[in-house]
Amino acid sequence: MTKTELFTEYASYHTDRRNRACHAVGIPLIVLGVLGLFSLIKLDPIDLAIPVAVLVLIYYATLTVRGALISLAAFAILYVVAVRLPWQADVAAFVLGWIFQLIGHRYEGNKPKFLENLTYLLIGPLYFFDHIVDRTTRPRAKPA
Repeated sequence: MTKTELFTEYASYHTDRRNRACHAVGIPLIVLGVLGLFSLIKLDPIDLAIPVAVLVLIYYATLTVRGALISLAAFAILYVVAVRLPWQADVAAFVLGWIFQLIGHRYEGNKPKFLENLTYLLIGPLYFFDHIVDRTTRPRAKPA
């Protein structure tokens, strides 16, 4: 599937503003937790979080280079934070992130898209990080 097809399908499961707000909190927490927990597995001279993130970013680049670069920046920031936290905080971030996701889908009245296709576990962060940048860089309408 193309980026447009994946994003269109993903967006159709995230139309409620409360669900999007829950995802705005939940997705970064989940990524933070995953990176932090994978960083605990050492593959001298690096940890597992780095090759996992690189593989995800390569997949993202096949869909959208811009989105991959935005995600690279987000992953880097979240990684720097995650590796400084105790493992219990990484677990808590991961669990809390999923709680936000499930609450959001309760508002939406549907199940998370990844239950139909596991690819959407990867698309969620790409979609979220890409859209955050779009919202912050979009020119604002001037009042009439």
